[in-house]
Amino acid sequence: MKRNVFVAMVALLALSGVSAWAQTTESFLGTVKAVSGSSVTVERGTITGIFAFDSKTHVAVAGATAKTKENKDAGKPGLTVPDVVHVGDQVVVKYVEKANSMIASDIQVRVSLASKK
Repeated sequence: MKRNVFVAMVALLALSGVSAWAQTTESFLGTVKAVSGSSVTVERGTITGIFAFDSKTHVAVAGATAKTKENKDAGKPGLTVPDVVHVGDQVVVKYVEKANSMIASDIQVRVSLASKK
């Protein structure tokens, strides 16, 4: 009997801990309206999202791998979000909500304004 109670308590604690730690990743597709050194503002219709990013945020854009290698070979740091994300670009932002903020884990540039120039 004691063992069953112990197993049930461990299972209950494990499940409650998992739900507290689990964070749902959301996606937001839209057009970039502003880019700063720490956030990107994306608009879809009447909805606007402001997403914070940091050095851990992955950015996917055509040509980024070659440009990153070029910068690193020249002794410069890799690319930053403002280097490759521009106002007018269509992007998909994957993010999690933390402390009333939306933190971007991945930004994928689908249609780049830079490629239209």
